[in-house]
Amino acid sequence: MEKLTNAKRFINCYNRIDVVLRSLYNFKKNLNFSDCVRRAAGMNMLVKKYEDDIIDYARLRNSIVHRSTDETIAEPHDDVVEHFESIVRQITTPPTAMSTIANRKVFSVQTTTKLKEVLIELYKSGYSVVPVYEDKTLVGVITRKMLVDAFGESAYAAVSADTLLEMTVEDALDVREISEHYEVVPETITIDNLLYIFQQNKKLSVVILTKDGSYHNPPLGIIVTADTIDMQTILDNY
Repeated sequence: MEKLTNAKRFINCYNRIDVVLRSLYNFKKNLNFSDCVRRAAGMNMLVKKYEDDIIDYARLRNSIVHRSTDETIAEPHDDVVEHFESIVRQITTPPTAMSTIANRKVFSVQTTTKLKEVLIELYKSGYSVVPVYEDKTLVGVITRKMLVDAFGESAYAAVSADTLLEMTVEDALDVREISEHYEVVPETITIDNLLYIFQQNKKLSVVILTKDGSYHNPPLGIIVTADTIDMQTILDNY
């Protein structure tokens, strides 16, 4: 197999990013490469991270390709090509949440579960967020703040803690009223897309991964806000 020149490797990188970004975000054919990158940077954390580098490489591409013949007229340095190939690999094959950061030991409860059972499990596991199901359908989540608020409200209303502990999740908490605090996504979601989701919704407490992103499937993994730091570290080192 013939070894590709640095110029050919560089052009391959350029073309691959161009194809992937247009496919991912349905950009029109008449949108130039740099504008594709700028727009994609607003939706993709990895593109945003390397936005300036990619734009610089687009300018370099115009310098090493003859405009009238499309023939290469210069050879980029090894370091430049290797860096561009690394960027392409990250953007086109980013790590998935399930393969890296997602906690697969998901504890979930039913709306009919007693509150004391939830508290016991939270104490034993150290979890901070619990998905709530009605039969096989996700209807909400429980956060530690919700539990603190519930006990504070009960104390203010002179309702005993024992009474609250015997109540069901549905009766004790407004689990159905906080849809902005959670999202459900497919198990194939990548870390960069997850970071974008958290960035777009500052109230988001948890992302729940199911087979196809359906509310009617059991949870396969869970990501909480605190995991965003680890996700960013993974991307930085990928």
